[in-house]
Amino acid sequence: MISTRNDWQWACSVGAKAMAANPSFSSGTAILACAAMAVLYVGMLYTPSLLFRLPPARTINEHYIRRFTCSVVASVLASGLCFWLLGSPIDMLRNGDLPAALAVLGIRRDHVWQATLYPLLLTALLYLGPLVMTALNTDERLEDEAKVEMGFIQGLFTRTRDNVISLTTDIFAWRNYIVGPLTEEWVFRACMVPVLLCAGYSQLKVMLLCPLYFGLAHLNHYWETVYPENRNHKIAALITGFRFAYTTIFGWYAAFLYLRTGHLVAPLVAHIFCNVMGLPAVGDALESPYNKGLGSFICLLNPATSPALYGYMPGQCLPTAS
Repeated sequence: MISTRNDWQWACSVGAKAMAANPSFSSGTAILACAAMAVLYVGMLYTPSLLFRLPPARTINEHYIRRFTCSVVASVLASGLCFWLLGSPIDMLRNGDLPAALAVLGIRRDHVWQATLYPLLLTALLYLGPLVMTALNTDERLEDEAKVEMGFIQGLFTRTRDNVISLTTDIFAWRNYIVGPLTEEWVFRACMVPVLLCAGYSQLKVMLLCPLYFGLAHLNHYWETVYPENRNHKIAALITGFRFAYTTIFGWYAAFLYLRTGHLVAPLVAHIFCNVMGLPAVGDALESPYNKGLGSFICLLNPATSPALYGYMPGQCLPTAS
């Protein structure tokens, strides 16, 4: 067990030595592996009816419990594929170092509060206006910066409290705030990013590639929009195209957080928060005098995600062969 050393630094240094002793897989193999993970994640959702021939779920709760189970199984299988390709995490598991193996995926015990708080507050800046209005429950435009700051904090607390309460009874809350974000970040960030890095892709290329898989994994909603909802193909294509666009954009941001912080918690809390809030109203952000969150977000994006805040230096986890 790792007790005093930084999990991420130690695991990646061991991983680098292990990869140096074994030939690295090709970039094409990494691309195919990530595609397989995406197909596995989406395809697994339909296995109860297509593979096991189970009857349709009788209730919406039963439907989503099936999907939760499938998402977890897909995440475990994606982890197995990732570990098999990397090799070094399997050696760590054989040696009883589970924290080290998980740290290769960015699942770390150190710097947890930094990875939770800083990305959360950074992401919340995109929703400064709605959070203030939630706290004040008024359309009044405010000029007093002190009131805006207090409203921002109160709005953040109110939204968080209300959605935590909803988890006790609402299956959709479990989907949007727990199972969905956790399994998606596990597969599309924790499993895919190390594979692409080990194949020799730069961090910039990884940040651009990973979100494409994330966006494409949402194209199955086209089928679900056309048939269960009985909408025509044109409307379904527009809805699906829009969903692909915003999930890809968010994927870029999530991959950026993951690569900068080396911590899976960072994109996870951002994912949950964005699901709570919905799409940011950029137009209102530019017009409202109190909503200067977009400018603050841009200014703080790099300093708030500085790798030094999260206990590692850029590139130290790249397992390249010597």
